[in-house]
Amino acid sequence: MVWGIGSPGSKSETEESLREFRDAFGLTFPILLDEEGVVMEMYSQDAFTVSPYPQDWVIGVGGQVAYVNTAYEADEMKSVLDAELAK
Repeated sequence: MVWGIGSPGSKSETEESLREFRDAFGLTFPILLDEEGVVMEMYSQDAFTVSPYPQDWVIGVGGQVAYVNTAYEADEMKSVLDAELAK
């Protein structure tokens, strides 16, 4: 199962902005809003500690960060997702 999670990197991040992002890229998985930044805090130690926002992360089936990037690279992310879903 795949979920996207948006963290409040800015006050403009809303459920509506996440839906617009999902629709603009033709994504079919749900994107949730982590309003309190709990998920980001849980995994930030495994990713970039200081970086430009936004970040793309894939949390693998074992709960570990399998991929992180500060640029949207759809093919690379899809490859990681496919590998994780095959496990």
